[in-house]
Amino acid sequence: MQSNKDAATGAQLGKPPLMRLFVLQLLVLLVISTSLLLLDTTAALSALVGGLISIGPNAYFARWAFRFSGARAAGDVARSFYRGEAGKFLSTAVLFAGAFALIKPINPAVLFLTYMFMMALNWILALRVIKR
Repeated sequence: MQSNKDAATGAQLGKPPLMRLFVLQLLVLLVISTSLLLLDTTAALSALVGGLISIGPNAYFARWAFRFSGARAAGDVARSFYRGEAGKFLSTAVLFAGAFALIKPINPAVLFLTYMFMMALNWILALRVIKR
């Protein structure tokens, strides 16, 4: 049974544990980069940069996307999602351009593979958090 206070304010969903998700991703990225450091410093740096290009913009998006909640804040929620997604897209493009312009030598294959792996890891971890 719903109390009067709950009925007046509506049910509130908790924010997902995003910090834990991003910390896990950073730990995996550090393991990958450290392992590659034993083989090739260019590959290790490229992996680190590719992973950070994935994690950073995703963290920015998550910060904006989950600022508001509830039916009464529907307009704010939508605006936050749009701002978060636009910022994520723009920062990803800028970070990739910066990586290729500023880091010499760089291994593009390792950079992109690590970026894609970290994106997939983000989805996997997010789905595991949702199931709990």
